[in-house]
Amino acid sequence: MNFRNFICSSVIGVSLALGVTSVASVPLSAQELPAPKIMVIDLNYVMTNSTAMQGIQNQVDEAEAELESQMQEQERNLRAQDEALSQQRSELSDEDFEERRRTLEEEFSRYQRDFAERLEGMDETYAEAVGEVEVELLRIADELASESGANIVMPKSTLLLVHEDFDRTAQALERLNERLPSVSISD
Repeated sequence: MNFRNFICSSVIGVSLALGVTSVASVPLSAQELPAPKIMVIDLNYVMTNSTAMQGIQNQVDEAEAELESQMQEQERNLRAQDEALSQQRSELSDEDFEERRRTLEEEFSRYQRDFAERLEGMDETYAEAVGEVEVELLRIADELASESGANIVMPKSTLLLVHEDFDRTAQALERLNERLPSVSISD
């Protein structure tokens, strides 16, 4: 063992000894923690099966279908303009053709930016709506914990096995559906 390792192990040993000594000097009542009382909620199940989340998903699906339809119509329009320009190629001077081609490319770029902005806006409104559901679910989990005397609430997805006595998923879903039956998303 070299000198550096000896010093490091000595410092660690002294630190551990001091830590044990300092814990031992704290009164026993200050060391005692409440016995853990655990409550478990299957957050994925609640979020998937809540009427609010199902409604949000339906609204998003409808908005995406509408956007897809508008996008396809715009693409057909731009393709038709491109084909018309290609057919006029022999009738136009090189300068006129290039000007019209540049104008069409700018219109296509605007279309792409607009589409990307609309998708981003949809993502933001979806995230806001989901956030509203999550906040309410957190309130409900806190209430259920208080009612049952639980001092630890865990998501079921982090656990390997859970006895049904700890699971409050059904109560959480029921309250969420009562309090927040729907959430409206707006563009």
